[in-house]
Amino acid sequence: MSMERNYLYFQPEYVSKFKCDGAKCNARCCKNWTIDIDKATYEKYSALAAAQEIIPHIKFNSETNKYIVTLDEKNFCPMLTENNLCRLQRDYGEEFLSITCTSYPRHTYNFGKFFERSLTMTCPVAAELILFQEEPMKFKLVEVPEKVHSNSGKIQIGTFRIPEEYLSVFFEIQLAMISILQERRFSIDQRLIVLGLFLDKLQEMLSSETDRDTLLKLIEAYESEEFLMGEIAPLLRSFSLDAKNFIFLIMKFLDFTFDCLKSVEGKEFLETFVEVMKIKPDEKSTLNVAEFSAHYESLTNEREKFLEKYSTILENYLVNELFMYSYPWRFKEENMSRNFAVFLISYKIFELIIFSATQKGLDSKDDILKLVDWFAAKTNHNKSLYDRFFELLKGIDDIFLIMNCLLRG
Repeated sequence: MSMERNYLYFQPEYVSKFKCDGAKCNARCCKNWTIDIDKATYEKYSALAAAQEIIPHIKFNSETNKYIVTLDEKNFCPMLTENNLCRLQRDYGEEFLSITCTSYPRHTYNFGKFFERSLTMTCPVAAELILFQEEPMKFKLVEVPEKVHSNSGKIQIGTFRIPEEYLSVFFEIQLAMISILQERRFSIDQRLIVLGLFLDKLQEMLSSETDRDTLLKLIEAYESEEFLMGEIAPLLRSFSLDAKNFIFLIMKFLDFTFDCLKSVEGKEFLETFVEVMKIKPDEKSTLNVAEFSAHYESLTNEREKFLEKYSTILENYLVNELFMYSYPWRFKEENMSRNFAVFLISYKIFELIIFSATQKGLDSKDDILKLVDWFAAKTNHNKSLYDRFFELLKGIDDIFLIMNCLLRG
């Protein structure tokens, strides 16, 4: 008898703690989402005695060549019970779930010799596990059996194409980036500056075809307290954020972002942003950048208090985004610096929105989970948003210029 195969996974510890709770999250994974049904699952549903109750809710989309669940009048999956649990799973077992429903909220990627798995924050149960842990997010290498790895082929596993020159040190680079973002003796902005410095040096060395041992020495340096506190810390003083530069740059990206964020779920968060920041992004023709930057500067004390109070949540958010999307290689057609620029700009817009919300009393755990759910759902899979970001970045390829505009050392 052959032994079941095991697969090597690198993942945050929270992944093993996750358990779906539709009642707790109000089944947000099913609301307003496109729910794909694979052909094998559709055929399995067709053979059920209750097929006449299920099949009418599934339509075939000839353009995508997929079966799609038709949501009900409230934009929920029609298979939900009154307790927001899946009726199909309840009545027939987990093996009757589609690939989409079995996978969510997991993100699994194949990196050749190992796999990585994390959870998306559009799931509030996952987001609570991720954001509200006080200790730095921990990662571990685990062996995953076949029945969990693919669940009989019902787990979606993507392939992340890392450039050849990075493959030999990819794992070590990830560990170094996570370590930098979790260096709590630095502020969030300072950690992002250090990360930018690290990536700039890394890209420079790889461009000159530096050997693996030299690359590993660079990585070890950025994980070294002596190097960080002795050589890097003094460099941070040269990054002195100017409010006018910050507003001028961020405004280039806000208009289009707000168009993408508009929804019933996010209405109150956009309203608090407009109120707190005293800006109306859809009225750019009348925007006075000088007045807006002066107002932003006047909020310095409030922003510093916010960053101190919510630093753990912001850290966990950044670490999860970086790991889940394999920054700075998320967008394979763009170089490392431009990937990092988009990571930085996206985060700064998120930071401004969550700052504004907390200033207006939307600061409970439920408020923050709702905000993160809405922001992630509207931005994470929005290709047109990121295409626009890269378009706006044309002519601004200097990562040090971007960091000087957005980050305070």
